[in-house]
Amino acid sequence: MKKAHMTRQHALRMFLQVVLLFSGIFTASLATAEGFYLYGAVESFEWREFADNGARAVNESGPLFGIGLDYSHEFEDRIIVSPKGEIFFGNVDYDGQTQAGEPVTSTVGYFGFTFDGDLSMRFKVTKRFFLEPFGGIGLRWWLRDIKDGTTSSGTVASGYTEAWTTLYGRLGARGGIDVSKQTQLFFEAGVKLPFYNENTAYLSNAGLGPNVTLHPGLQASFFAEAGTTIGRIRASLFYDSLRFSRSQDVASGAYIYWQPQSTMDAYGVKVGVVF
Repeated sequence: MKKAHMTRQHALRMFLQVVLLFSGIFTASLATAEGFYLYGAVESFEWREFADNGARAVNESGPLFGIGLDYSHEFEDRIIVSPKGEIFFGNVDYDGQTQAGEPVTSTVGYFGFTFDGDLSMRFKVTKRFFLEPFGGIGLRWWLRDIKDGTTSSGTVASGYTEAWTTLYGRLGARGGIDVSKQTQLFFEAGVKLPFYNENTAYLSNAGLGPNVTLHPGLQASFFAEAGTTIGRIRASLFYDSLRFSRSQDVASGAYIYWQPQSTMDAYGVKVGVVF
């Protein structure tokens, strides 16, 4: 869709502007920075939506791919600043239903980015083990491009594109164990606490009526990662999630719209280079 293409270009510009902003902030300290981590990621992704009676109405699943960059700088007072960003994309299978309840199968294209910025303090628990409580904020923005599908009776069900935004706080802890001079084991776990969610459905592009903006409910979600660094190579397993409660109803023309209770779960692998 033309609108989705234009929004994707806008997202790339916004992502680059955020990266450049934080690069400028930390330019003065690069000489003593701990370093960068450039990685690729692949994940098993699942998106689900539920009817008011608790029954699952939509299930999307499949692989997504990502390219990310982390940066970390430790100041003399043990305060650590850690901004990181990732672009993700891919196509997954869609198993849902029409408003009349007829089953529909299709595919969904995903494209978006995340940006997190944390402040933490490092504590040396033992000579080889450190613990690092952290807090921060994050942004996740993505397009959910539902393609035209086929109902169980063989008719065509029109797809449309949604643009999602969620802003959240982050709380958690990370740590590491120095196995040797070249090898370290690390872990991270925490919770995301959203304070703003938005979902705009571009229905007009598909001839389904005026565009509608909804605000899904705020629910906490969890994330975790664990892995190893050997020399300049880093590899890890991770889990990420999002939780949205049902939005308020929004009237548009002769219809009432809402975003049902929705969940996202992703399990994946990251591999990259530290420099």
